[in-house]
Amino acid sequence: MRPGIEALPLVLCAVAAFGTGCAERDGNAVLRDYTGLDGCGWVIEANGTVLEPLNLGEFLSDPEDGMDLYVVYHVETGYASICMVGDIVTLTACELAP
Repeated sequence: MRPGIEALPLVLCAVAAFGTGCAERDGNAVLRDYTGLDGCGWVIEANGTVLEPLNLGEFLSDPEDGMDLYVVYHVETGYASICMVGDIVTLTACELAP
């Protein structure tokens, strides 16, 4: 039996507990439209931190400002951003929060 979306928070907690570089869980991330700032686009605000996702389009085809999300990500090194508002990350999981 495969777990459904209701199992996602539990899975994310287990992954974070083993220190895989995953950071956020429990639907405490919000999608924000920063296109008004020079060089910016969609960012994710999570626990007071702004994240610049490299691969948001792999998870959301029609993003909207203010969407509540469950996210798991890995902070990237060796990247630079024109926007410069937060850490550059690769999302490994991103779901709409209920």
